[in-house]
Amino acid sequence: MSEINTVIITACACAIICSLLTQFVSDGGTKRILSLVMGAFIVCSMIVPIKNAVQSISFDLSDHPSAESIGATADEVCRREIIKSAARNLEKTLKELLLQNGISIKNCEIILAETAENSIIISGISIYIDRTDQEQLDRINQITRENFGITPDITAEQP
Repeated sequence: MSEINTVIITACACAIICSLLTQFVSDGGTKRILSLVMGAFIVCSMIVPIKNAVQSISFDLSDHPSAESIGATADEVCRREIIKSAARNLEKTLKELLLQNGISIKNCEIILAETAENSIIISGISIYIDRTDQEQLDRINQITRENFGITPDITAEQP
């Protein structure tokens, strides 16, 4: 933006200088030569700032992310959303499975992890129950181990 201001200020200053010089010259031949010289001066004084402005424009794209990194980022976001969705579905399945067996829980949380082979595994299950339902701990452990292959962490909370 400062380059544009420089061009404008230079053009205005040249126009003012040229108009003042033409007022002091009265001879026709000298006035023509002076007009030719001033025209060349105005053109040159406008070309130099424009040339500098164009040279200062940089097309360095190293600061911008490459298409591969943007794609990788999109893949990572998609993968995270798939893991979150799978965890929600498994939590809903566990709640319904326990409910089918007559066990009502407050909440459950299934933590999923991604392996090196890009598969998803269950890394942990947390189940929250009321303290009044503590007699069902063994049954909850058994059902969870049979269906999910992992022993849950069960937390009894105040009702």
